[in-house]
Amino acid sequence: MAEPMAEGLADPDLPALFAAADRNSLVGQRRTLRTVRTRLALLVVAAVAGTFGWHAGPMDVAGFVGAVALGGALVTEVYLLTARPERLWYDGRAVAESAKSLAWRFAVGGNPLPVDPLHSSESMQAARDTLLRRFRSLIREMGDVHLVPRSEGIVQITAAMQGARELPLAERQRLYLRGRVLDQQRWYASKAAWNERRAVSWQVTLAVAEAVGLAGAVLKAASVLSIDTLGIVSALTAAGAAWLQTKQHHNLARAYAVASQELADIAAMAERAFTEREWADFAADAEDAISREHRLWRATHA
Repeated sequence: MAEPMAEGLADPDLPALFAAADRNSLVGQRRTLRTVRTRLALLVVAAVAGTFGWHAGPMDVAGFVGAVALGGALVTEVYLLTARPERLWYDGRAVAESAKSLAWRFAVGGNPLPVDPLHSSESMQAARDTLLRRFRSLIREMGDVHLVPRSEGIVQITAAMQGARELPLAERQRLYLRGRVLDQQRWYASKAAWNERRAVSWQVTLAVAEAVGLAGAVLKAASVLSIDTLGIVSALTAAGAAWLQTKQHHNLARAYAVASQELADIAAMAERAFTEREWADFAADAEDAISREHRLWRATHA
């Protein structure tokens, strides 16, 4: 039987349910963000077109462009309201992370899938049955999630998961510490810093845009400019604020920072000696801490 990778369970080592949910979540994310970007860009184009008077014979070209842009923005809005690609994104991510958490609990012996110290075949089969029941329950709870599976590698309990479970407790501890706790801690820390930088850069950009709009308004009032820069900049600023609200950089930076600190504390405790029963409780508590951010994220997007 194949043994788990030294650094932990990579994505190919995780259940087919994770692969399907992860793939669909990424599809939903791309569709959502692409549609929102298109809608905001079209609204800006409409606002810009409304500030110019461009005629070709009897036809108001600028007005026509503005009308087309508004029509396109309306189409994207209808798509977001009816197709709701964000649900595929959010719910798919919730299923993927829940499946990943269950896979790790099975692999290292965390509750509700503890390892029998005797490693009997009956206890192994019981754990496998429990894991599959949990997967089915998860699918039922998210019954409206459209999960398109991969065409290859449809395995719910992979060889790597099975191999990890058969390791001695001390090796499972090291595997979990390196491959799950520290890996997640580094991921949350890097994402917290990245989102904080993005939030600051967007705030500075919007502040500069507002200053430009104010200067343009003053110049227009003084008859120095004839272009309505205030309307253009207002549209750009509103679009930027809407995009910032969609990405939620500030909220994510705070949530990821808290999760990173909590996992750092868990990592500090993960190297002490455990009995199998103590380890099952510890791994379950660690998974609850990892899953807490995902539950909070989904709740804020519901």
